[in-house]
Amino acid sequence: MSEPEGFHLSAALNGAGSHPGAPTRPFTPEEYVRLVRGAEAGLLDFVTVEDGPGRLDSGLLLALAAQVTDRIGLVPLGPTTGDPGAWATRIATLDHLSAGRAGVRPRATTSNPEHARLLKILGTPEGDAKVAELFARADEFLTEVTGAWATAAPSPQGRPPLALLAHATVPYRLAATHGDVVLVTPADTADLVTIRKEVESLREAAGRPAGALRLLADVNVVLADSQEAADARTAALEKAAGAPFTSDAAIFSGTSEGLADLLQEWFREGGADGFRLRPAVLPDDLDAIVTGLVPVLQRRGLFRTAYTARTLRGHLGLQAA
Repeated sequence: MSEPEGFHLSAALNGAGSHPGAPTRPFTPEEYVRLVRGAEAGLLDFVTVEDGPGRLDSGLLLALAAQVTDRIGLVPLGPTTGDPGAWATRIATLDHLSAGRAGVRPRATTSNPEHARLLKILGTPEGDAKVAELFARADEFLTEVTGAWATAAPSPQGRPPLALLAHATVPYRLAATHGDVVLVTPADTADLVTIRKEVESLREAAGRPAGALRLLADVNVVLADSQEAADARTAALEKAAGAPFTSDAAIFSGTSEGLADLLQEWFREGGADGFRLRPAVLPDDLDAIVTGLVPVLQRRGLFRTAYTARTLRGHLGLQAA
């Protein structure tokens, strides 16, 4: 295990960017590889890539990226459906291809008709029961996956890290039970403190030791050299989208220095172990993270100046599984 300096930093490489007004264009596999290589140049712990209708397969994209990168962690999406053994084998394969740099972001999911019905009844007693049932199935699924990694589908890391996105108690519990990383979406520092306390309480209730779970806060980012330029970019994106930007995660629009201020506060006062940044527009905001934000963080002693580990578990300072 190797502890990095300061906090952890990762990026979400989803579609054309997290902002609905980002210029839409299909990204080729080669373009995704360039994005991952750019993130590695910035010494990021890992990247996440999502897929779905109309998008390229995240696992295959990252398998390609594994061949031309050396250190950065590679985390595809992994809906918790199908055969857990086959699921475990796919991620173990990526871990072998990347020499121990694979993770996966499990997502509790349902069929399209079930999902549509669930959206209509969220917040009702029936909806709460359905959500509990959905995450109970995901809990069973991940238990089987972990067992498969221990026996039938071992990988270089033993167990590739599980990174779960969570917004409320039920998914927090799933992350606290099975996860190595929990991606959370606080609105401000006080909210982050509250989330951290709940997640740690659930981790303790699950019988896991302190330090077993890394809490990373998600932030959408629109970056520019000045606040005025960032505001202009945001206005142009909202005009293109036809509506103000709303998200489950916080939205930051400003300079690299300003973003560093926010991350520093959330790290030192909010209890975040790190962050997953969602570039509003790709590759623009990823480039700004690598060339603008990272040097600011390094000058402040908040982020590594070189990779000190070769596996994703090593980057995250997690014990070998």
